[in-house]
Amino acid sequence: MYKVDEEKCVGCGICIGVCPVEAISMETGKAVINNKCVSCGQCAQVCPQNAIHPDPEQAPLASGLNRDSGMEMNIGRGMGRGGGMGLRRGPRDGRGGGRGGRGRW
Repeated sequence: MYKVDEEKCVGCGICIGVCPVEAISMETGKAVINNKCVSCGQCAQVCPQNAIHPDPEQAPLASGLNRDSGMEMNIGRGMGRGGGMGLRRGPRDGRGGGRGGRGRW
């Protein structure tokens, strides 16, 4: 969930228009984010005053922790280029046990 810094907010209302779940309203000339917030961060991206930030009281989704179980979720790990061994077991130039090389067989 995100929170509005009331000191920085000038009440421009830009954040209200970009919220996909209509979780932002204006109260006393300042933006207020309610509990419908899904932490998408679109409001923080468009705020010209940089007045919207993740709420430190709420655990962000990107922290890698599952609050219910206390287990780490390892978000983003194991993706991209792997460091696996592949199918070949050695060089093919006769110096090792690779298949199809100029070995002893």
